[in-house]
Amino acid sequence: MFRKILLFASAAAMAAITVTAALAYEVPDQIVLTRPKGNQALNTWITPVKFPHGFHAIRRACRDCHHKESDKTLGQFVACRQCHTDDDPNEASGFYRAWHSPGPPSCLGCHTRMRTEGGKNPVGCTTACHRPKK
Repeated sequence: MFRKILLFASAAAMAAITVTAALAYEVPDQIVLTRPKGNQALNTWITPVKFPHGFHAIRRACRDCHHKESDKTLGQFVACRQCHTDDDPNEASGFYRAWHSPGPPSCLGCHTRMRTEGGKNPVGCTTACHRPKK
């Protein structure tokens, strides 16, 4: 009886490992967020955003940011700027608002909410995302 249980447990573990390996995909450690072509910076001090994607990927569910993705597209995420292209900073689904809206899934919205809950997340423009060039 013990052998059957051990054999079943081993088979289940191997199946889980196989499924996990099949679903695994590469998660970039760092990405640089770029504006859509033709989208102008709102200020001259704006610098490209080097986003620590790997750091966030192990702390948040993918869907927290990739909110239009589904189980069918898992691992085939599209760049945020592919959908968020409008140049108007007041457009709710525009490029600027994708990062700066007051609530999640925007970066600023998530960081602000976590800060109010006692976290130490950076929320300042030049201390969090747009760090001055050295």
